[in-house]
Amino acid sequence: MKRLFFMMFALTLLLAGCQSNNQESSPTDNKSTEPKQGSSILSLKEKYGTASEKAIMPMYNVAQDEEFTFKFKGDLSKIDYYSHDIISVHTDIKGLEASKVRWLVDYKDNSVSVKPMSWGVLSSDSMRIKGQSSWGGAPIYYIRLNYDPDAENPTLLDEPIIIPFTVKSELPVPNLRYEIDKDRRFKLVWDKVEGATGYKIYNRLDFRGNIFDNTNLPLPGAERAYDDTTPLFVTTTTETTFNDFMKDGRGGLGFYDDIITSHQNLGLKGEYYVTAIGNGKESNFSNGVATAPLATQLPSATKEQLYLNKLKNVNELPQKITVEYNDGSLARETVVYDAANVKISEFNETDIPFHVKGTALKSYVRVENVTQEDLDKLTQQRVADSSNGFVEPKNNTPYVPAPDVPTIIKNNDTPSEVEEHSDSSSATTENNDTTREEAADQTVSESASDPSKETSAPETDTDAAKDTDSQQNLVDEQKSNTEQNVEQGNQEIVPEPATGDDFMNADSALEEVLAKNMIAAQDSISLKAFPEAQNFTTLSDVVLKVMYQNPLILGVEGFEYNYGTLTLSIHYNETAADIQKKQNEIIAKAQEVVASIIKQGMSDDEKRKVIYDYLNDNAKYDDAALKNAEQNNFKHVDAQFNDSFTTYGILVKGVGVCASYASVYKLLSDLSGLESIVVTGASSGVPHAWNKVKIGNEWLNVDATNNLTNSGIPYFLYNANDETAASQKTIADKDYWIDSELGLFKGESDANDYYVQNGLEVDSINDYKSKTETHLKKGEASVVLRFASPVDFDELLNATTEAVTAVNEALLDNAELATLGSYVLLETKSEQK
Repeated sequence: MKRLFFMMFALTLLLAGCQSNNQESSPTDNKSTEPKQGSSILSLKEKYGTASEKAIMPMYNVAQDEEFTFKFKGDLSKIDYYSHDIISVHTDIKGLEASKVRWLVDYKDNSVSVKPMSWGVLSSDSMRIKGQSSWGGAPIYYIRLNYDPDAENPTLLDEPIIIPFTVKSELPVPNLRYEIDKDRRFKLVWDKVEGATGYKIYNRLDFRGNIFDNTNLPLPGAERAYDDTTPLFVTTTTETTFNDFMKDGRGGLGFYDDIITSHQNLGLKGEYYVTAIGNGKESNFSNGVATAPLATQLPSATKEQLYLNKLKNVNELPQKITVEYNDGSLARETVVYDAANVKISEFNETDIPFHVKGTALKSYVRVENVTQEDLDKLTQQRVADSSNGFVEPKNNTPYVPAPDVPTIIKNNDTPSEVEEHSDSSSATTENNDTTREEAADQTVSESASDPSKETSAPETDTDAAKDTDSQQNLVDEQKSNTEQNVEQGNQEIVPEPATGDDFMNADSALEEVLAKNMIAAQDSISLKAFPEAQNFTTLSDVVLKVMYQNPLILGVEGFEYNYGTLTLSIHYNETAADIQKKQNEIIAKAQEVVASIIKQGMSDDEKRKVIYDYLNDNAKYDDAALKNAEQNNFKHVDAQFNDSFTTYGILVKGVGVCASYASVYKLLSDLSGLESIVVTGASSGVPHAWNKVKIGNEWLNVDATNNLTNSGIPYFLYNANDETAASQKTIADKDYWIDSELGLFKGESDANDYYVQNGLEVDSINDYKSKTETHLKKGEASVVLRFASPVDFDELLNATTEAVTAVNEALLDNAELATLGSYVLLETKSEQK
């Protein structure tokens, strides 16, 4: 019987270039376009019902043993201190119970003071040697204030006031991030720290299970107050990158004689941190990078040792190989044979090298009876490599403000005044020491049911008055400073983009301020009206959400926040005038498209489908932009490809990459009255952008990039639930929305899934064989089915051969089989393509 010859014919996920990033470009010249003046920030806050919200700005670079005192108008004696936290301290911005740190609390009449106990959290050896109570070395802490300090009677707040603070570091804290390269190898990356002669790498592991377990267990650090787990010192480096997790000099690779690479990401597990060192000093810990959430994207090893077997001929070469991932899961990955330079052995046993597509894993296969014709066929094997082209606009904002940033930033300070204020803050801290020591002598332990805090008996009114008179309260000073800045900021006028409000998406006053400024291509945005935006986590969340969910924001390459001036800077790759011109073209084209495809009486389901079909029929993936991004190592693209990374590319020019597809899908959905969002993440370990659409009360996945035109698979992930998306290794990250709201976008139902609705999902190899025969008997030249669970590739190949033979054995001569995740495409056209 003839056997179907497997060919991968350019079937690949198209994932590239969701944003371009070129930090070398000059800032936007906005002189040619003056946006109209719109509403005041106060009026926007009133619009969203947040004008009266209370907030206190962060306090930067406080002393390690800083004590924070909050004064209340209400009588605190009415509150049961032992059952209700008036104030607590956390390592995570949500301020949940699990992130609570150990602290001491003193009640002094109608004021409450909190200060650290023991060594705090995330402390290095150099911090412990000091032998004093300290908050520790965590990058950021958060005070949670549960009661309204301005209420006449103790009033529990509907939403707590969260106040970030940082502890002064001996050296600037490294700004840590991670990269996953085109081979899906993980690497730690951070910016150079001035004054540092080296950097220490630390690792936290979960030892609660089997320490020899190869899986990468979740270990949220800040969310669980670092679990009292001491970070383990890994190594010291003078570089600003690190991937040598086994410390053997191999960069996480396991290889033999440069012929076989059987492992990658070796030793990668847990959470990593970096500190800067120099002149006997060590900085606080950087933000942590957790590897468990990335484990499904990181291949670790090949399971089969193909070089141990000898095959009779080239037709027996496997097309798939089992690869283990960093979380212990297995996947069948495509084998690419590197046959161009192979020399046929005179001993009738030729070694044919191969690599696993999209990884650094490689080996070879021993094959008998190899001909030059066989090698030529392997060389012509058409496999398109996926790309890690999704490059976010670079956020140059320090995760932790530099040590010279004042504890309290007064917006109207001159540089000299800022310096003086910083000195006075230090003096105030020194004055606090005696008071803290005296208070510590009076501290008594609270009930054992909550060991995270300790309390002291209330002081007398006289003692409290002395304390108030002897020093200025740091919290009171910041509270007053916040009120002044917010009052000034509320009067600022927000620019009104020429496009108007109809093409803007925002869910808060802060988001609307950012959206209007960025649509108008403004490169400097004051944020002093928003104390909550002075924190790296909130700022990053909201900037990225606004950028991804507003299709008319074009050309953003990077952004940075200046903690000293309370100003956000945005870098664009075009002038405001050029951006506005393109926005007008986008709006005109979008309105034209919607008028032509959306008909009166259409259901929402019909609208969603015609939008998807329009993109499939009228646009194509920009392979040239992908190639250019690869040549530039995905740091930026040349100017002629910028449009392919924005809404303008797909909608106006008809070519673009995944970010362009996703933003156009959202824009057309917005204009059609449909709810959709842009989603970012990774697919098969490669960064990607797609959409989610709201159907009923759920949000389901739609991947407009990987349509029939681009991937060969019709309706790939069309109305698919999260489980199906995950089965295709398409997993969202947290960058497209506000972290606390991500849970709103879950999708569990498969009732609207294209493959489920049309009976194209199979649950077994026999089901696949039966449905394949049915479709072929109907005369269909192409058959596309999706497996509900993983399938062995050799079984699939045999079943396909048998199904084709059962219908017409002659079809095998020109039949081609391809897979994309669990999707299977069989083409049996007899004519030449």
